[in-house]
Amino acid sequence: MPKISIITPTYNSENTIQGTIEALLRQTFSDFEYIIIDGLSKDGTIEKIKSYIPRFQAKGVDVRIISEADKGVYDAMNKGISLAKGELIGITNSDDWYEDNALEMMWNKFSDGKTNRSNCMIYGIERVWKDDKIFNVQRRGAAYISESVLPHSTFFVAKAVYEKFGAFDLSVKVLADYDFICRCASQGVELQEVDVVISNFRLGGISSSYFDFYADYYRIKHKYGFIDDKKYKELKFVLRVKKIINKFIKRW
Repeated sequence: MPKISIITPTYNSENTIQGTIEALLRQTFSDFEYIIIDGLSKDGTIEKIKSYIPRFQAKGVDVRIISEADKGVYDAMNKGISLAKGELIGITNSDDWYEDNALEMMWNKFSDGKTNRSNCMIYGIERVWKDDKIFNVQRRGAAYISESVLPHSTFFVAKAVYEKFGAFDLSVKVLADYDFICRCASQGVELQEVDVVISNFRLGGISSSYFDFYADYYRIKHKYGFIDDKKYKELKFVLRVKKIINKFIKRW
């Protein structure tokens, strides 16, 4: 059985998946499986992924490809999680990529004898890219969970945590990852930090809609008690006004 399962959800990712795959092939740690959940891509995504299978096989890595209709990226992630055989699970999107030692660093932390392997989520630093240039570096620790979205692209989660607390809530539009992290943390799951860059995140993905992002963000903060009813209503009102103004400006 592989120690780590890596999941990539794809849909028409022919032009971006190469960097994600190449990064996995460069990993200094090879005891992992790779699961691709594709939403019936209409381009050459599947063919491109299949072209890499011999190189994964040479590395001793099993690759599984599922291509079928889904209800969006979080549904695809949930499918991958249900198929995962590894004790530790990471998710890397088809336009993001891991540092070459990411899996090694995460497994070392997971197996250091101090981490509770049945009740942990491990995360690191995220490098953010925009227009092929470094935009910033995100070091948002667990202490700031009530104030900021944490860098989900760096998260590796014990399979036991998914089995106990479930996976992503499909009713959450763009921040089901943040909702999942908050749910687990509120139930006592340990968040362990590795102080190195783990993943590279490219701006412009699922969370790029300002209004959808903040609608989810405020709802989650209210759900887990980070803000009270009064503050939540105020924030929703301001967001609604901004949305109306935005529509007016675009129209005129």
